[in-house]
Amino acid sequence: MKKILAMAMAAAMVLSFAACSSKQDSSSEEVKEPTVATGTYTVYNTTGDKITELYLHEAGSEDKGENLAGENGMKNYRSKVLTFEGAEDTTLSLEWVTANGDTGSFDTLHIEEAPVALISTDAAAGATPVKFEVPTAEGVYTVYNTTGETVTELYLYEAGSEDKGENLAGEGLADAASVELKKEGAVDFALVLEFTTESGYTGSFDTLHNEVAPISLLSEDAAAGATMIKFAKPE
Repeated sequence: MKKILAMAMAAAMVLSFAACSSKQDSSSEEVKEPTVATGTYTVYNTTGDKITELYLHEAGSEDKGENLAGENGMKNYRSKVLTFEGAEDTTLSLEWVTANGDTGSFDTLHIEEAPVALISTDAAAGATPVKFEVPTAEGVYTVYNTTGETVTELYLYEAGSEDKGENLAGEGLADAASVELKKEGAVDFALVLEFTTESGYTGSFDTLHNEVAPISLLSEDAAAGATMIKFAKPE
């Protein structure tokens, strides 16, 4: 009888160990690896100054990684697309330094896809130094005709667009005359300035940005196959 009882107790212990092992295996199977995701941020410089240092790193890390502003820095009203891959619950820090020494940071950035506008210290005034929006600005260009003949067609439109819009030369822009053109849009989109003279000569510049600038339209001889405009007022 004692022998039978001992065998029964041993069997019970085996079953108990098996049950515990089963629970442990089940528990192990439920542990999941963290989901990896990629954050994508279009960062716009609206600080009013060139950004010389730009970093995107995990919050709390002493390693800021590469200076994403690059060797030449990031001019005002320019943008860069930054990416970061990590666990989807990772918190990131975005830090920057401007040419005049102003610094800014945002330390609770999450893995997501978003536009991020960096603003000046004065504009932030102690509040959040970023805005999660695509900033806009108005480009103002005083265009001078120095081609030596009348400009019959003049267009200013977004690069890549098939719609050139209105002929801004009107009834014709005489030689030595000027006209002020304005265009509002995202601070970093590229514009095309295109013109045609009465002789049929055409010129264009397709990397114009939102800014305030004088632009002289050059003659075919003055351009000599190079840039057909000059960012200067005629002397």
